Amino acid sequence: MSSTPHKIIIDTDPGVDDALAIHMAFADPRIELIGLTTVFGNVHTYQATRNARHLVEMSGLSVPVAHGAEKPYKQPAKDPAHFIHGDEGFGDLPAPTPQSDADPRSAAQFICDMADKHGKDLILCPIGPLTNLAHALDLDPDLPSKVGSVVIMGGAV
Repeated sequence: MSSTPHKIIIDTDPGVDDALAIHMAFADPRIELIGLTTVFGNVHTYQATRNARHLVEMSGLSVPVAHGAEKPYKQPAKDPAHFIHGDEGFGDLPAPTPQSDADPRSAAQFICDMADKHGKDLILCPIGPLTNLAHALDLDPDLPSKVGSVVIMGGAV
């Protein structure tokens, strides 16, 4: 087994489930979290970006967060599941107020840039809707041949 940490980007719509996954990644010495990219889903994208920035600040690490797609690639947008994740994504907790700024790149551009930088060492881990990955493929159709792997959290349609 390699002692070099896996370089991972988590593409996320942080509600309570993704928050747990992200904190597990922060705590795992086998993972080097290269960045978080955000997408609509459990919450609206502006909330996902805010929540991801808050999670990074809670960890005490320096991990960029890039704001992503605000609506589905082709199909109509659906409202977030507030009845599951609460109005702000973290159950009944009020909206966090992170102090950090989001990365200036779009999530799709961030993914492409990190693929160019890290190549086959990079693992993309989308745990929300796959729209940022679709937009990244629009920007760079060679993306699949550049990254090491893509590991998704499958859901239901």
